[in-house]
Order: sequence, then C-alpha cells, then structure tokens
Amino acid sequence: MKTVTLGMFTVGFLILVARVSWFFFKTKSRDWKLLMPFALSATSFAAAGACAGGLLGTVLSWVRGKVGLAGDWALEKGTGATPVKATHSAEFGTLNAYGAVLMLAGLIVFFVLWKSAKRKPKKELTWGAPCGLTLGPFLGAITIVPMLNSLGTETIGSFFQ
Repeated sequence: MKTVTLGMFTVGFLILVARVSWFFFKTKSRDWKLLMPFALSATSFAAAGACAGGLLGTVLSWVRGKVGLAGDWALEKGTGATPVKATHSAEFGTLNAYGAVLMLAGLIVFFVLWKSAKRKPKKELTWGAPCGLTLGPFLGAITIVPMLNSLGTETIGSFFQ
C-alpha cells in the first residue's frame, strides 16, 4: 500500500511519544541503551513496510491498513474529530534487491532478539513494530530506505555486478 492516512500517523506518533516520554520521565538513569530495542524494532519494520509486494509486503500492507482504521476510530471516538477520509500518496521509496536483503537481515535480527529477550526488552521490541510500520512512510522514505538501498548496492551488489 502506497498511501498513508491520518490514523496511521496518529497511532505511530502516539506510540513514539509514549515510549520516549516513558524513557524520559520514568527511568532514573536515562541510559540511552534502554531505547535500543525500540529503535531497532521501529527501524526494521519501517524498512519492511517498503516492500513492494510478495507475502511480506501484502501482510504488512494489510496490517498497516487495519492499524490506520484503528487510528481513525480513535480520532473520531476519542476526540470527536472527523477523520481525514482522503488518503494521500506517500513518497515512499521501494527497496531494490540488495536493500531487500539487508531489510530481511534486520527482520531476522528482530525476531531472534524478540524470541530470546527478557520481559522488558521484549516489550520495547513489541511496541517498536507498529510504530515503525505506521511511521515508515514518513520517516522510512526519507532515511531508511535510501540508506539500505545504497548500502546494499555498495556491499552485496558489488559481488553481482
């Protein structure tokens, strides 16, 4: 899905605000390493959301659409605001073949960490996934997707060209 809605942005933005404010106001140490599981998860799923098709792209597009509907519902029922009915095309780049290899590696790392993590890091990993998936069209298109494409072309692509 190459469209974004206000509901998608709302869900991702609220998760991001909740996790960062928890870190800033609830932890005494302010150790930035505590945000690493959340950041890894959000980055992995922002990149995974750039899949143009296939099983992964289809499933993540469906999930992003459902999360967007939940965000629209929360806007309408929670605040009384009329949700934006029109969706706007996102400037959301797609991964090339070499960037897709790096994205899959990032997802593998995410799933291995999630499976082996203790309770607290697992919670941060779990919250980062929908945040990255919904904010990916905004943040991923600008930074993550071009970086993965460039890095993949320079490293993996050099063997195949």
